[in-house]
Amino acid sequence: MTPLRVFVEGTPLFRQRTGVGQYTKYLLEALFRLDEENQYTIYAFGFLGRGTDTRPIPETSRVGYRFIRYMHLKAYNAVVRKLTAPPIDIMVGSRPDLFIFPDFVRHPLPLGSPAITVIYDLSFVLHPEHVAARNRRYLTRYVPQTIEKSQHIVTISENSKREIVEYYGTDPAKISIVSPAIDHSVFYPRPASEIGAVAGKYHIAKPYILYTGTLEPRKNIRSILDAYAKLPEHVRASYSLVLAGGKGWLDESIQNRLDELQHLDIITTGYVPDEDLPALYSGASVFVYPSLYEGYGMPPLEAMACDTPVIVANNSSLPEVVGDAGLLVDAHDVDSLAQHMEKVLGDPALADELRRRGLVRAKASNWEESARRLLAVISEVGARR
Repeated sequence: MTPLRVFVEGTPLFRQRTGVGQYTKYLLEALFRLDEENQYTIYAFGFLGRGTDTRPIPETSRVGYRFIRYMHLKAYNAVVRKLTAPPIDIMVGSRPDLFIFPDFVRHPLPLGSPAITVIYDLSFVLHPEHVAARNRRYLTRYVPQTIEKSQHIVTISENSKREIVEYYGTDPAKISIVSPAIDHSVFYPRPASEIGAVAGKYHIAKPYILYTGTLEPRKNIRSILDAYAKLPEHVRASYSLVLAGGKGWLDESIQNRLDELQHLDIITTGYVPDEDLPALYSGASVFVYPSLYEGYGMPPLEAMACDTPVIVANNSSLPEVVGDAGLLVDAHDVDSLAQHMEKVLGDPALADELRRRGLVRAKASNWEESARRLLAVISEVGARR
């Protein structure tokens, strides 16, 4: 087959990278290493050339950049939210063989290029209380059009695929799963010296129970706090609770509960840079993640890769992420969460078995396999043009 010219929306790469940005960056890097034939152009907004010196992924003979210099991203987003999405192929001045949109929404392509769009989950319709109103309105408006007009949809879990099929009536054959993966050069068990240095940085002085992620209602932080408060006093005396992550939206109830429990040994670190996370995971006695909903849920997988036993909620995609390597708990059952925490902390044989299974599970996750799956979709859609 003739090599394809593929344009990739690069906006998630240029802002402070959260889940979508990290997924996009790691997946594209693996794809570019794997694919030795197709040509890729990452496009983004660079009004009057601002911000165009940065290349989140290095340029090569097969990977280049194109910037829209005559319009600011904020202006474009305002038009999209209030009117309609402008034709992106005309704005970038090209009709490539394929567009890839990695952030839920396919923008109009009147010149006729086919498109692959990544839709991570349906939290905005299934759990709207956990999504900011403006973002919810945006996704509710554009995702149905995206599913209809994209030639193929990529999602990140079996659960998300099932939800898209059931909610929108989408043909399952139109959806492929390309899961996030572990960067094993980053997430691996760290030595005691590194664990001690990072623990000292965050004033962690004794063994600890860990949560990582934004402090927001969807992550069920209040249940973690309540479960910790329910632990027997001798267990709390031996273990701190560490909440590692920045403040999220609607966090007032979380802060109020933290104020009520300020007499307990609860440490909130604030935002933790990526380089500190592996040591934080490696030093934890148990990692807890009773989220109310996840499109995938990378933190449990990262924790397992760092040799830490995990407890996760039994909802959405989390059971398929951890498999038999983690303990499952009802996210709404605080007593059960406390019991599971106490069980892992008090049973070294169980903790060791969870660590062993977790390492095996995590090693099976790699970006090269995810890139192979995406390349298969690219080749299939490209062959139809």
